[in-house]
This record gives sequence, C-alpha cells and structure tokens, in this order.
Amino acid sequence: MSGVDRTPDKSRIMYSKHTEEKHTFVYKKLVVPTTKRSIYWKCFGFPANEAGEILTKVKIICLLCKTVISYNGNTSNLRMHMQSKHLNELNELEASSPPKKPRIEPKPKNTKKKVSNMYTTDIDGAIQVDANMHIISDPNAVLEEADSASNLRVVLKDTGDNDNIAFLMSSEDHDHFGHSQPSDRSKISDAIAEMAVLDLHLPDVVQSVGFQRLVATLRSPCEIPSKANLTDDILPRMYDSCRESIKDSLAMCAESSYAISFEEWLAASGDSYITMSVHFQQSVHSISIDANSENFKQGNEEQLQTKVLTTIQCSPLFDADHWWNLIDREMKDWGISKDSISAVIMGTSYEPLITALKNNDLTLIPCLLHTLQDICSRCCFMTPVVSTILTKIRTILAIIFRSSTAQATLRIQENLLQLEDGILSNDYPRAWISTYVMLEQLAVRRTILPNVVENLESATSNVTLLSDEEWAIVEDIVNVLEPFKVTTMTLAEEKAPLISLLKPLMWQLVSVHLKVRDLDSEFAQELKKSLSDMLKERYQDTFVNEMLKCATTLDPRFKQLPYSAEESKVMLSSTIRDALIKSMAERGILSSENSSGEMEDSKRKARLSGMKLLLGGVCTTSSSLSVDARAELEIALYQGEPNASLDQCPLVWWQKASSKFANLARLAAFYNCVPATATPPSRIPVDAQVRFDLKRAKLSADCIDKLIFLNANYIC
Repeated sequence: MSGVDRTPDKSRIMYSKHTEEKHTFVYKKLVVPTTKRSIYWKCFGFPANEAGEILTKVKIICLLCKTVISYNGNTSNLRMHMQSKHLNELNELEASSPPKKPRIEPKPKNTKKKVSNMYTTDIDGAIQVDANMHIISDPNAVLEEADSASNLRVVLKDTGDNDNIAFLMSSEDHDHFGHSQPSDRSKISDAIAEMAVLDLHLPDVVQSVGFQRLVATLRSPCEIPSKANLTDDILPRMYDSCRESIKDSLAMCAESSYAISFEEWLAASGDSYITMSVHFQQSVHSISIDANSENFKQGNEEQLQTKVLTTIQCSPLFDADHWWNLIDREMKDWGISKDSISAVIMGTSYEPLITALKNNDLTLIPCLLHTLQDICSRCCFMTPVVSTILTKIRTILAIIFRSSTAQATLRIQENLLQLEDGILSNDYPRAWISTYVMLEQLAVRRTILPNVVENLESATSNVTLLSDEEWAIVEDIVNVLEPFKVTTMTLAEEKAPLISLLKPLMWQLVSVHLKVRDLDSEFAQELKKSLSDMLKERYQDTFVNEMLKCATTLDPRFKQLPYSAEESKVMLSSTIRDALIKSMAERGILSSENSSGEMEDSKRKARLSGMKLLLGGVCTTSSSLSVDARAELEIALYQGEPNASLDQCPLVWWQKASSKFANLARLAAFYNCVPATATPPSRIPVDAQVRFDLKRAKLSADCIDKLIFLNANYIC
C-alpha cells in the first residue's frame, strides 16, 4: 500500500529535543519509501499508519528481531545491526542482490506528490519518542521468541548521550498497561521521586545505566522521569506541599514552646552545611500532611515532633549579623517567635552562628552527640599515639579485606571462637562510635589476627602487627569509652531523648565511669581526666546548668536528684517555684479567692438556704490560696508522687497528669520540648549514622535543601 511521507523535518526534530516535546506514534505498518533503494531496507521499515503514511523517520524497526534503532540518514547502522544479529540473513541478502552500478537520476521537480513505498509490512504497535524521558533497556530479553505477527509496544528512550535503547512489549502487555498509562506514569514518577527522597539519591540517578537496566529487568513498560522533570517539577511540588502542611501544624501549636537545633555536617565537596530544625510538642490532634501519597504525617501527639526547616551553607563571608538575619527570616517565615524558644541545641562549633545566637539572648545547650564526637576525637583518636595506632589498624584491615584467603581464614577462626556479636570492619572517622566498634571488634580477635595475616599473599605478607604496648592502649580505649557507647545506645532507645537526661548521664559518667582508679594504666588515667574535664567544661555555663537541673527535676523519672548536693536542691526548688509563680501570673491566675470572686458576686443576691442562715457564721465556707501557696501545693503534690519507671516516656506521663498538675504541666512543657541531641533517635545507631552521613555528603549544592527537608519530614 502506498502513502505519503509525512516525516517531520530536521529542524522540527531538533526543536522537539530542545523543548523536551513528547511524540507518541501508534503504527499499523512498517514501510520503506521508493527512495530507499538499498538492499538492507528489505529487513527494516519506518513506522506508518494504516494508509502507509510514515509517522517518523527518527527510528526504524528491524523486521527480523523487532529491534528499534536510530536512523542517521544512511544504511551503515542497518548493515552493522544485521552483521551482529543476523549474519546468515545478511550473507543471503548480499549474495542474491549484487551491488548495481550507480545510475544518475534527474533531479525531481519541486512539486508536492505522493511517494509510493517500496516495501510494506502489516504490523502494528506504539512507538514513543520522548526527549523528556530516559532509557528503559532489557538486555536479557529474548526478543526472538516474539511472534512476528503479534503486536508490539515499542518504548524508545533517549539518554542525552546519543545512545538509544528500545524496550519491546507484546500486544498483551500493551493492552494490559495501555488503558491506565497516564495514571501509571504519574505513580511511577512519584515512586521514583519517593526513592530519591527516602534514600537521598541525586536526581541524576534516573540517568544512570544501572538504574535503567534494573527497571528494564522488571519488564515494566514504564517511563522514567528525567532529571529535569524531577528537579523542576516533582520534587518542588512535594516540597511545597510538605512545607505548607508543616506550617499549618506549627500554627495549631502557636501557644506552645519550641526548641531550635543546628546540626553541622561536611559535604563530599569539602563545604560545611548547617541544618536547622524545630522541636515541639503537638498539643492538638495529629493531622495528615498530604503530598499526593498521604505519606506526610505527624507522629503521635505525646511524642516530641522534629521538623527540618532548612539547610544553609557555611560561607566564610557570613558574619554573625548575617547569620542572625538568615535565622530570623526563617523563623518568621515559619511563624516562630524568638520569645517562644525555650533553648537552642547546638550540634556545631561554628563561631559566627554561636555569636549570633548569644547576641540575641538565647540559651545554647551543646548537643550531646556532637559533644561526645568532639571530645572523643580531641582527647583520644586525634592524639599522636592513638592516631598512629589507628593508621596501622586501618592498613592491616584494608589488606585483609583485599585477600579472599585471609577473609576465609578470618571467618573460620571467628566460628571457632564463636564470635557472633558484631563483625570486623573498617571505621568511618566522622563517627567516633564506628572507630570504637572497630577497636572493640579487633580486641576480641587479637589472638586470631596473626593466623589471618599468615594467609596473606607474599606481596602483602610483610604486614606489621600491633605491639603489646599498642594492644594495651587499644584495650584501655575500649574500656574507658565503653560508657560513652552505652550512653549513645541509651539515647537511641529513647522515644524522645530530652535534656532532662543530660544531668543524670553526665553525673554518672564523671563521678563513676571516668573516675581515676589506682589500677588504671597511665594512659587510661590521662584519658579519663581529659575526657572528664572537657565534658564538664562543655556544660559549665550558669544558664545551661540551671535549665538542665530544672528539666531533670520536672522529669518524673529523675525528680529526686540523687546527684545534687542539698544546697543545690534548695536552690532548685526555689527556681522552679519562682518560674511556676511567674507562669501563673502571666496567664492571669492570681489566687483562688480572686478566681472565684465573680461566682460569689453572681450568687450574692440569691436566697440563702436554711443551713447557711443558721450555721453560716459558725462554719467557714471557703478558703483562699495565694498564687505562692497554690504553686507550693502543686510542687509538693508532684514531689509526693512516686517516681516513674526509667522506661516510661515523660511526655506521656505529663499528658496523663496534666489535669492533676495543670500549672506545673505547662511549666514542664517549656523544658520537655528541648531534645538532648540535634540528631533524631533513628539516626543515632552507628550503622544508621554512617549510612545517612555518606548519602548526605554526596548531595549536590543545588538539591541539598529540598532533599534533606523532604527526607527528614517524610514518613512512610
């Protein structure tokens, strides 16, 4: 059947690629115009409609294997395809059709007329040429099994690198997916965006060959959104939806107290960034945050809410004033006033930021995880002696992990020793606990390490093991830092690790675990002293100390203050009492007499009962309590309550006791919104900490803010 060549011209094709315009062609035939006289066209054709009109000349389809290849204006790629895939057919074709002498044809007149087709093959399907989507390839598909008479769905994808790979589906698959293609495409795009958010993937992941082959292996005739589509459309849409919903959530807690935290981290580029978060208790019913998938949700109302607000690069050009302008603008944008901030948790040592916050009279509390990381690095891992030992250990482990024989010997020896708790692996220096775990696992394998090294290849057999003195230092480090590891694990187990934990934990660390003993080695004594001194120094600020003591007193688990001296208890009781009286006065609570005055006035004109008329002068009908007395009574009742169990959440306890201690519960909420760390509990375990830090460090500057925001605020 003949038809008209209606192929878009070259300028239109280039325009469509630059504007990412999508073309979908449903073809019924494969045709070859009479102008294509090469013998190789007998095995190829352009997609055409029922009338034989060519739909596009961008791609051609092989009749033998249904492969779709690019058409570049000549037959070189046609012959190359047949030579690699259909060598026998190529030999037969060239043998039966010897090359002809070139014949000079007169130039055609510039008149519009129908051009007949040399070859026409009845076969239908759909072909999608889409510069806005990327490759779906199926390298393992057995295309020869497809019936030449069956319908095909051809999905063409463009990588941007002039590589085009086709994925073909049978008509059954086309019928199965074709009717819901628009909705399926949206679901697939959202799912890929969700993967980028949850796993902190760069939008470039859709351009990677491995990802494209993975999708193709699933034999799903889907379209992968481009990097531009992710960065310019899908991710911003998710970001805006989540941002507005969190604003609504904060607006519903307008009368609550907030805590702000700053976490500093290092990108792979070497640039430092600071992530700003807000922490609060949701005093209303939890609400859903819909981002097209109903996955943005607030947590349980009795738990501490943490929402990432923004991530800012630490530019050396930013001074303290510039930092405060950034923070102030961000807080106003989220509807957070400075007066509503209880404290700021500092997971950073960045001086311009610290100066900016101090200049505005905010209470700065060091993040416990950041503090442990800093003091363990300074007092232990960065010292010359320990640093040399760590370098030697990392070298030994790297050599062992490169040798399959040494690894096999290591596994056998571990089984003989029945070592089941933990594996030996290299550390991640930015997480001190990973270095500790490496030393801990190495220490229990001290006896088998020589046997493992003996099985190394001759090229690496001259490995120097640790000396006895170095092993002694490793064991001292493991023993001294073990309480720090337990402290970190305790924070990870807490549903809401609050600042009320800091005083009990530090008291236990300083007075018990870091106390120098006569049996300690000289290295262990020096390490304990330096750790203890630096830990006390970080929390020695007067305002910080007072806030930590008040928070601990208002924690029903630690209210007896076993670590505090008697005079400190007296001072602390007066501090809480004064704060409670001030809080009650600010809310207009004067005394029980004043609060009931209006009620008495309204009843003054009411008729007296007979009992009141006869005995009213003898019996006292009411007693008035001053604000001071009411505050002292509430504190006394709270102190008389039995201590809560250590595994009970103080937020839940106060929620249940709010009716009994109405005023004190409000004061407790001021402290209970402040976490002990700038890191959420889910990221405190060493594996989660290292995994997240590595992923976060790889993010590029153009998508850091949105991806970290969505990752932190996205809940499946």
